[in-house]
Amino acid sequence: DNEDMTWDWIEEHAKVNGGGDSYGCSKALLACYTGVFARAHPNILTSCCTPGFINTQMTAGWGASKSPEEGTKALLKCLFENLEGNGWYYGSDGVRSPYHFMRNPGEPAYDGVNPFL
Repeated sequence: DNEDMTWDWIEEHAKVNGGGDSYGCSKALLACYTGVFARAHPNILTSCCTPGFINTQMTAGWGASKSPEEGTKALLKCLFENLEGNGWYYGSDGVRSPYHFMRNPGEPAYDGVNPFL
């Protein structure tokens, strides 16, 4: 039930499950929080986005191919364009994407329901 997704749930999940893959867990919980916040504050436009797999010192040797400049596309969309919804997630190409399964850049925009709202 989406109503069960609360800040308390997110905080408890982080304490219990954050030790193994803290990077991935932090990204997933931030996405959950975006939905929780959007539900609690529908007057405040809230979005979550990913830059993609950016070639930086942190990702050196892991196959990242996007430049840091390419990684700004989704962020710039969220900051400067009119967004149609609240609590949505935008992929690295700046297109609405699902939280719960993969949408590759260039594929059609996700038109389903946010599972966290």
